[in-house]
Amino acid sequence: MEWKKFWETDEMKDFTKKCLHNESMYDYKGSVKIIEDYWQESRDVNEFKRKVFDDGRLSNNQGYWQLAKENKATYNALVYDYLESKADETFITTSDMGSLAVGTSNFRYNIPNLYGDGINLVYIINQDKHIEAVDFLTTIEGRFNIYSSDCGKNVVKTLEGRYAVYRGEKLFVFVKWND
Repeated sequence: MEWKKFWETDEMKDFTKKCLHNESMYDYKGSVKIIEDYWQESRDVNEFKRKVFDDGRLSNNQGYWQLAKENKATYNALVYDYLESKADETFITTSDMGSLAVGTSNFRYNIPNLYGDGINLVYIINQDKHIEAVDFLTTIEGRFNIYSSDCGKNVVKTLEGRYAVYRGEKLFVFVKWND
C-alpha cells in the first residue's frame, strides 16, 4: 500500500497512527522504518496488523499496543504473553469489592480493578522497565503488602521500594523503579 494511505485510512485511529510513527527511547531502534516497510509491503490493513503483531521487536512501541487495543481479542491474546515474558513473579488475588488491596497492618487501600468481582492477575517486575501494554496508574513507595483478597487479611506478597503500578483489564503490574 502507498505510504500516504497510512495517514488516510479509517481502519486505525488517528492516535494509533501517530504512536506507530513515533519512536521513543524505549522502542526498538528503527521501529518507525519497520512499520513503514510493513505498510508498504501489505495488501491491506489486516495484513499490516498481522506483520506488526508478529514482530516481537515492536512490542515496546506504544503504537503496537494502541493498535492491539483497537481489537479486544487481539489485545487480550498479546498482553498476557507479553507480561508473562517480562514478569519475575505472577500470582492471582480475588476480588469481592472490585479491587486489589495494598497497604500495611495500619493502612490499606483498595485499587479499583475496573471490572468488578472475580480474580486479579498480579505481575511483579523487579527491574525498571517501560510497560506500554497496560495503563500507568500511580506509584507506591515504602514497604507495603499485596493482599490475597480485597476483603481479607492474608498477605500474598510484601514489596519494598518504589513501584510504578499499571492496570489493565483484570490485571495489575508492579514495576520496581530504580532509586
